[in-house]
Amino acid sequence: MFPGWLQNIASRIIRPLFQVFAAAVMFDQDKKIFLVKVTYQKSHPWGLPGGCLEYGEHPEDAVVREVREETGLSVSIEKLLLVDAWRPDRVGLFYLCRITDGTFTPSEEVSAFDYFSVDNLPDIRPIDTNIIKRLHKMVQHELA
Repeated sequence: MFPGWLQNIASRIIRPLFQVFAAAVMFDQDKKIFLVKVTYQKSHPWGLPGGCLEYGEHPEDAVVREVREETGLSVSIEKLLLVDAWRPDRVGLFYLCRITDGTFTPSEEVSAFDYFSVDNLPDIRPIDTNIIKRLHKMVQHELA
């Protein structure tokens, strides 16, 4: 794997307009959120499972593929929760998902997973903290 700064430069050359990211948002019965620990990021390694869409790929297909590639788990999508842009060239689609099959298997990208209380999140990027709290608030009534 390449460092994040090199991945950004390469992605600008390959996909110069903007990037679309799809992420899975999953909660357990205790309303804790499912997060993964990525292997390629030393600072703030925890986050939502997901990744960039491949050229021509539908966002729902991307989130299912990314979760399977990163964790070995199969998910079903319940609904689109949020579309958010955090830079002029980055758009994220956040889907409420449910694990339907599989056993967690570490990958080249993800070494671990766990469920966390939204009030006690691990080492994640500050922007992800805000998004996770927004997402949790959006689905609180569904988690009751």
